[in-house]
Amino acid sequence: MIRGILTILLLSLGLSAYDQGGVAAVNAIRRHAGMIPLRNSYALSRSAYHHAKYLGRLRRKGHLERPGSAYYTGRTPFDRMVRAGYPSRAGVENISYGDSSYSHSVRILMATLYHRLAFLDFRIDVMGSSEYGNRRGRIYVYDMGASSVAKLCSGGRLSGNGSYVYGVCADPKRRIPRGRFREALRSVERRNGRIVLWPPADARNVPTAFVRETPDPIPGIYHAGYPVTVQFNPAYFHRMKLRRFELFDDKGRKIKARILQAGNDRHRKMAPGDFALVPLGRLAPGHSYRVLFEADVDGKRIRKSWSFRTAR
Repeated sequence: MIRGILTILLLSLGLSAYDQGGVAAVNAIRRHAGMIPLRNSYALSRSAYHHAKYLGRLRRKGHLERPGSAYYTGRTPFDRMVRAGYPSRAGVENISYGDSSYSHSVRILMATLYHRLAFLDFRIDVMGSSEYGNRRGRIYVYDMGASSVAKLCSGGRLSGNGSYVYGVCADPKRRIPRGRFREALRSVERRNGRIVLWPPADARNVPTAFVRETPDPIPGIYHAGYPVTVQFNPAYFHRMKLRRFELFDDKGRKIKARILQAGNDRHRKMAPGDFALVPLGRLAPGHSYRVLFEADVDGKRIRKSWSFRTAR
């Protein structure tokens, strides 16, 4: 009976209790990356649906909504999450426009940098997604969060020594001891692999091009190639210094590229353990590429070498 009532409620909001296509598409990516799957959150799905509807009906783009506009449900993704019933503001949002399916949308977002890192965030374990539009092009919204932090926001009174974190929970007056907050995030991080490579080793049908995104991590560079990323799990690694990050084609020629990391990321969206190589030109279709990566991590040299093949 309860499940039936829930289904009716979700359908009345434009959602389906059984439509988890977004979660399935993202989990397919995370599985190949060696990361834990995300569980579906109906509260986050409601948040995603309302923003997708706002963007679609008003023909707008972006993560912010204008107060007073039709279909307004919250200025920021975090405002919309808590209004939809999610207990925490600790989350991240991805959006794509004009795609034909969840799988196509996720594939496009994985060809960016910042949106890819959001899907491969070590701290998230729940997600809600929704779509809005027609066959000529739909809007896809993905809202992601950490259930461990949501649990802290939903429980009883929290106490602890030292400093506190404010503004994380739906209740603006609720404070979380900083140590409890960090441990909540660590509990999710520890369930993931130590190092995430993308594209993964021996991947096939890898796209050839970088897809422009906002904000743009490589302004002024046009026709860039598919990014290669290495991410170190902060639950296991702390101090990293890059030594080498190179890409070679199947004839051994080095590909010209720009290296991005926390220190030179102008938008400050990359974590200290995130490293990206963005080719300055599109990769050749149907070719194999080899990656060489070296970094000093917590006093030890870590080397990674792997290959992938682009789509024809």
